[in-house]
Amino acid sequence: MLQIIRGNQANDQALMEPIWRYRHRRFVDELGWEAVRRADECERDAYDTSHTIHLVLTYAHSIIGYSRLLPTNLPHLLSEIYPEILEGRPYPCGPRVFEWGRCAAEKVAPRIDNVAAVDLLMTGVLEYLVHVGAEAVIIEAHPKLVEMMKGRGYPVRYLCKPALYNGETIVAAAVYPSATVLQHHRLAYGITQSLLPPNLQRGLDRVPERHVDHHPDWKDSTRGVAQEITDGCS
Repeated sequence: MLQIIRGNQANDQALMEPIWRYRHRRFVDELGWEAVRRADECERDAYDTSHTIHLVLTYAHSIIGYSRLLPTNLPHLLSEIYPEILEGRPYPCGPRVFEWGRCAAEKVAPRIDNVAAVDLLMTGVLEYLVHVGAEAVIIEAHPKLVEMMKGRGYPVRYLCKPALYNGETIVAAAVYPSATVLQHHRLAYGITQSLLPPNLQRGLDRVPERHVDHHPDWKDSTRGVAQEITDGCS
């Protein structure tokens, strides 16, 4: 089950410190995000505010997965850190559009009810997005990770051509959650029950379907294994 943390809960040091430490270990120590290394080994940034939504997957009292959602009507990474990759192009934003990042699951976590931790995390975040009526989610990641989202059934719209940022290839894309995509995830990964806290297990049919021309107008010149970079899902 996912733990959803937002609002004043994020001011609870005892609640948040294990999350900051998980993020530092997973993203800095394991994935090599040296730019966000901290002496206190607690990875957090200026976008971790009372408006941030933290989605934490736990098992046996340990964190085995994490994702972050930022509302795009407030400052977020695409508006403040990566705006140049868009070359002035518009992109979806607003109170029901979120930026999805800081997404990773433990690679050695045990399967839960025969479901991998990464599939539980991705499906749980999707279920939350459907619950809150999200219209779209934007991501900045390696093109291979965006293709992974398409492979998981999301309608995807590329927002720009791949660009180099600090020596890594990155692209921005919009993905569109819906109850149909959620059902696809549940069937594909054998998830038979809600992953949300009991008070949120309702209203999962409120997001309309989106038919999106998701084919990029560029040829992907990169080949090989996708790298975990920026705020992509790892």
